[in-house]
Amino acid sequence: MRIRKVTAADIDLLCPVFVDMERHYEGAGAIGEKEVRVRLERFLRSGHGIMLVAVDEGVLGILSMFEMFPGVALRPVWFMKELYVAEWARGRGTGEALIREAAKIVVEQGGSRLDFTTGRDNVGAQRFYSRVGASEVESVFLRFDEAVLVRLAREETELLLG
Repeated sequence: MRIRKVTAADIDLLCPVFVDMERHYEGAGAIGEKEVRVRLERFLRSGHGIMLVAVDEGVLGILSMFEMFPGVALRPVWFMKELYVAEWARGRGTGEALIREAAKIVVEQGGSRLDFTTGRDNVGAQRFYSRVGASEVESVFLRFDEAVLVRLAREETELLLG
């Protein structure tokens, strides 16, 4: 297994695992391959964040993370948005290898921590993260969904123009 940073040239390599991931999380509501390709290409060309890929006999898994500033003592904090290992590739140490490579990058960049979330019902993921050293923190995870964002953006515009 080899782990490396993804580049914009990896679209064809990555598309199947992202389609698989979409189906895994979204089931019948998953977006199709064409839309996966469009969105993945947009991300890869954006230069935002870092994505790692584990490759052996195809793509075993991916990890995406983003630097955030400021953190404690004005040091960067990183957020891992996704760690996904293809179902056929699980149990080979892929997830841990991706986490270890992410840790190297965070440390090299002067980061103070790597934050992430997982579903409360995803007990297997929680066991995995605990085994590799993660600890649960007492924070409340909040979100503005798309409808609220649209409403807030519109209201701000109306206030400024009104």
